[in-house]
Amino acid sequence: MRIAAFGEIMMRLTPPEYLMLEQTKELRLDFTGTGVNILSNLAHFGCQTSLLTNLPNNRLGEAAKASVRQLGIQDHWVGISGDHIGSYFAEMGFGPRPTQVTYQNRRNSSFGVSGASNYDFDAFLAETDLVHICGISLSLTEKTREAAFVLAEKAHVLGKKVCFDFNFRPSLNEVHGVAFMKEQYEKMLPYCDLVFGSQRDLTDLLDMPLSETVDCANQFEELVHRFMTKYQIERFAGTIRQGEGDKHYLTGFLFDSENYVQAAPREIINLDRIGAGDGYAAGILLGYSESWSLVESVEFAIANGVLAHTIQGDVPLTTRKQVRHIMEQPTVDLIR
Repeated sequence: MRIAAFGEIMMRLTPPEYLMLEQTKELRLDFTGTGVNILSNLAHFGCQTSLLTNLPNNRLGEAAKASVRQLGIQDHWVGISGDHIGSYFAEMGFGPRPTQVTYQNRRNSSFGVSGASNYDFDAFLAETDLVHICGISLSLTEKTREAAFVLAEKAHVLGKKVCFDFNFRPSLNEVHGVAFMKEQYEKMLPYCDLVFGSQRDLTDLLDMPLSETVDCANQFEELVHRFMTKYQIERFAGTIRQGEGDKHYLTGFLFDSENYVQAAPREIINLDRIGAGDGYAAGILLGYSESWSLVESVEFAIANGVLAHTIQGDVPLTTRKQVRHIMEQPTVDLIR
């Protein structure tokens, strides 16, 4: 299955050694983004991947495009438009101090100023079996919303699989608010086959109430199947973080039209959690592309998501062998 993504490439700037910005004159530079993260991970799993986006016509754009190639993602749909690349500073947390992310120039980036007319969707979809659309595109600008809707509709009409993640960011929606974004999600969802989200996305964003006639233990399952039926969704997946004392755990769930599975919780050892959810998504998409069972897909995905927490940077550069190793031999901590 040829898997592609539509979304922004961002420049991540990270102080070394858990330092704060006030403490350093050095920054590590990486190029990331939801699509970049998922596609690079799938490329490391052996999948054919490509990215549809725009970059500025300058040295930063050239460097970002080179990074995409180095990660194993085909770059022939990475175009040129605008003058800027969105960036963010990631000050890594330690202990009780959380990681702090500060965005810059995101709405004025080359991706942010590009609308549907800036892309050749028909040619792109002719080479694609499944396209992932990041929910950030619905929040960023009017042009990115338009482009996402046009792409999703064209893909749906052509019978291509559309994967969408809610990825709601309150900081990007302070002007429009939840009511406006509810309309945007409701417009997008009828075109989607696979969706990544959470209970809060369904209850708080889509305003779908939990059923009071259903036992509490089954309310989430009933809610998701009601959502999937309403929008004719094929798969719905997401993660749940849990805490117990000073330990943290990650579990994941995966629904199809009739069934629901949840992975056993795995302890998180957190080096860098940014992009870890993309590792889970990559695992789910790998299982879907190769027709794995729901159980196999979610167990592999959650192991990959946990492993992604141990890798510095957004991009989860894991391989199938590494993921299978922690699934089958979790106590082996030295490989020679």
